[in-house]
Amino acid sequence: MSWTSPVTPPATPKDGVPCVDTGGAGDKGATAGGVRAGPFGQTMKGQRGGVAKLWVAQDPYRGAADALIKVDHVNSGTVAYYVRDKAATATPLDDDGKPLPEPMYPGSIMLPSEGTVRITVTIGDSSGCFVVRL
Repeated sequence: MSWTSPVTPPATPKDGVPCVDTGGAGDKGATAGGVRAGPFGQTMKGQRGGVAKLWVAQDPYRGAADALIKVDHVNSGTVAYYVRDKAATATPLDDDGKPLPEPMYPGSIMLPSEGTVRITVTIGDSSGCFVVRL
């Protein structure tokens, strides 16, 4: 089982954090810069603004750390930050009910009703950027 779907990376943003376009990522998520995040696909696009579910995970071989999530609405320049405490992680199960190696940070974010959103996730020394077109 794979947690992520292959995606094509677009241009790297100004701050140097690698970005992936989540258009083909689907609900199992995507990986960028040692960080995983999801669900994308129809789950996130179906929100059409408001509260949206977003889990993030780190490379299982790195130490546990708090997660910082930056949600940047590219069209308006509006930015929101979310912090997920390392103590609030959950261990997901695969399709056979076995624990997966990386802990997830479950939670929600607020999304605009339309436009392009850049979600940058930093966990410890890992950072990844995920572009979502609503």
